[in-house]
Amino acid sequence: MPLQENVASRLVYKAHTATAMTPNAELVPASDPASSNGQELRRATSTLALRKDTYQSNEIRADRQIADFRHGRRFVQGEISGELSTKTYFDLLEAAFRATKAATFNKSNTDFTSVAGANATSKFTVGGSTWAAQGFRVGDVISFASLSEATNNSKNFLIYALSTVDAFVTPAPTDMSADTSFTVTRVGTKISIPTSSHAKRLFAFEHFHADSDITQLFTECRITGARLQMPATGMNTITIPMMGRKQTVLTGGSSPFFTAPTAAGTDGITAAVNGKIVLGGAVVGIVTGINIDLAMAAEAPAVVGQDFVPEIFLGRSVVTGQMTILFENGTFLDGFTAETEFEILLLLTTTSAVNSPFIALSMTRVKLGGADMPLQGEAGLVQTVPFQALLKPSTTGYDNTTISLIDSVAT
Repeated sequence: MPLQENVASRLVYKAHTATAMTPNAELVPASDPASSNGQELRRATSTLALRKDTYQSNEIRADRQIADFRHGRRFVQGEISGELSTKTYFDLLEAAFRATKAATFNKSNTDFTSVAGANATSKFTVGGSTWAAQGFRVGDVISFASLSEATNNSKNFLIYALSTVDAFVTPAPTDMSADTSFTVTRVGTKISIPTSSHAKRLFAFEHFHADSDITQLFTECRITGARLQMPATGMNTITIPMMGRKQTVLTGGSSPFFTAPTAAGTDGITAAVNGKIVLGGAVVGIVTGINIDLAMAAEAPAVVGQDFVPEIFLGRSVVTGQMTILFENGTFLDGFTAETEFEILLLLTTTSAVNSPFIALSMTRVKLGGADMPLQGEAGLVQTVPFQALLKPSTTGYDNTTISLIDSVAT
């Protein structure tokens, strides 16, 4: 049998039909998730593996040797990492947010009587209603069609502030008098950490090693968080940690488990040089890196009488991060000292086109945990700014959440 090459291994996932674990019984993979309709997943690495507690006997013996060693609680643990592309990881992020996705929607001149654009103030002004009343929020991305000013059509605008009839956006629109025939779309599928009705989801993951025809099937896995890294140069990356219940090893006619999975997507990868960062209501070009970490302190307790865990419990959704910023002024020094709250909006695009596919992230209530700025090196001064994202109270024009994410390709 040949030695296995990593590039010949395939990673596939599928959601279980069940969402809750039965404390004293594991799912039968042939029934749930069943072998049809899996999705091949793009990846850089996957460290999913079976873990076991082990116990060494402490008995004192005349032969002065250890006579027993046992296996105890078993569970699956690991991370899947890859480059952040649109659509690819949306199902897993939805599970990490414990959210229920919201589809894109359209409004038109039947909802707003008119819309005008102003370049100098970087805003669109509507009549007949307000942006918030029609469901638009800070951090949303909008796109127009059928406007008389063609340069404002089919272009993605990130909303960074709302004030009744005014939506302040980036990039700034072309000046346009009030238009009474148009469509405006809130682009993309959206998830936000909810304040109630938190969804539970279970997934199965397969490592199929084609060279050796051996499959590792990991079942009843819960997503336990997500980490996003956006460097100054290079591809943006994502890491999805998880815990599960069981590994099944399959060979021969039983391998692979997923018989005809959907091929991995080819959607574009978000990169550091594309997109926009809005801090405190202003588009900035001084951030040299930003990381975001969603963690839920998962627990898989051991119980008497069985070697598999009865449940994987998820704790609070804690969103933290860190920015590195070229020192320009006292904004972040003062913000840390005064415990100022900031808004962080990110638009991560796959190309430089005005209607590029994108992933948008919004954290509209953030407090800084530091603003270190050591004097070192010979180049620019760099501030290291850790932050804690907090629940935004119910406020007109904002999502009532800690973090929201929109994927323009996901459905």
